[in-house]
Amino acid sequence: MKLRRVEAGGPAFVLAEFKDLSKQKEAEYMLDSYSALAEKNARELKREKERVEKLLLNVMPRQVYEELREYGTTTPQKFDSASVLMLDFVDFTEMAVSQDPGAVIAELNDIFSAFDRIVELFDCERIKTIGDAYVAVSGLPHPNPDHAGALARVALRMKRFLEKRNASHPNTWRFRIGLAAGPLIGSMVGIQKYVYDIFGPAANLAARVEDACEPGTVAMSAEFYRLLDGSFACSPLGETELKGFGTCELYSLDYETPS
Repeated sequence: MKLRRVEAGGPAFVLAEFKDLSKQKEAEYMLDSYSALAEKNARELKREKERVEKLLLNVMPRQVYEELREYGTTTPQKFDSASVLMLDFVDFTEMAVSQDPGAVIAELNDIFSAFDRIVELFDCERIKTIGDAYVAVSGLPHPNPDHAGALARVALRMKRFLEKRNASHPNTWRFRIGLAAGPLIGSMVGIQKYVYDIFGPAANLAARVEDACEPGTVAMSAEFYRLLDGSFACSPLGETELKGFGTCELYSLDYETPS
């Protein structure tokens, strides 16, 4: 430390000039370290937010997630006309208990991941998986005038994917697909564990239609059939008694006709 006497037309005073460069460098090092730590924490916080967002988007549509993020809650929405797809695998339980369960679940995960890509391709929404069942919708949370056509294309591509996979894999994944259309309510349920789900007759009807059809079939309700245009080849399946709905006319979705 160097002392210097200064007189400027008034009382004399002494300035202390610090020349200790090591302390200055130590302070600079501490500032740099703090800055680096702050940047690291900011990056980790960003990654954590992205991870949480990805997890939430796996259980709810983006529009619902953004409403939840902004307001802390969501409002149930009613849709006058939307379509529901229910897919279930035949004899899945027997497959799971008779083979290596880890391998079976890995295959199921691969199949569901492929379904997710198909659903996204046609701007539909995967709602949930329940065991070996897969539920998707079109027409919510974004209205779509051609919701039946979009979900019909999803169903046909799921069928095609499984048929090709079955031809080249040792396990045969036998499936049934049910399609229905009608009013639906979409809403978040739960407090500690968020789940986005659908409610209404169309959701129940899709499950009944799926349960009533033969393996390898894409079956649909009469209302869903009436909403389709001439882009699809369909066949009548006749009248079937469905629990909770009585006698219903069902149709088979066979293929999409060339445009």
